[in-house]
Amino acid sequence: MHLIWKRPDGFQNAVPEDFRRIMLSNGASLWLHRSECDWYPFQVNGDWASQEQTVRINRIVNLLDATDDAWRSFVNQDCGDDLSPQSTPEKHSKGLVEWLESLKACLRGNTWEVDIMTCALGDAQRRLKDTRGTLG
Repeated sequence: MHLIWKRPDGFQNAVPEDFRRIMLSNGASLWLHRSECDWYPFQVNGDWASQEQTVRINRIVNLLDATDDAWRSFVNQDCGDDLSPQSTPEKHSKGLVEWLESLKACLRGNTWEVDIMTCALGDAQRRLKDTRGTLG
């Protein structure tokens, strides 16, 4: 499995107005599509669940500049989609943090692309950890 970054200059004939820019913790800018939050900015390739994982990672990354309420809502809804009867929002959030960590070993691209993806995943892990105690 590989995680790649889709460059904004080649995404579905997009124009600059289609994007918003957020700052990552390392000072890098990440451009996010204003309306296409499921399929941009990253893509998971190489296994049977790649489409589902692409949507999940992009929904998470698109929350990076969102409020804590938006993060709680995402985790609660994503947990509701989990078929495991033992799943709680707190456990689900912990599982998402672990999943994001596992994705760091799958990053592919130029050095700067890998740096941006690594930081975005780390920032998302921090946001998930910050909201974990307030889930329910």
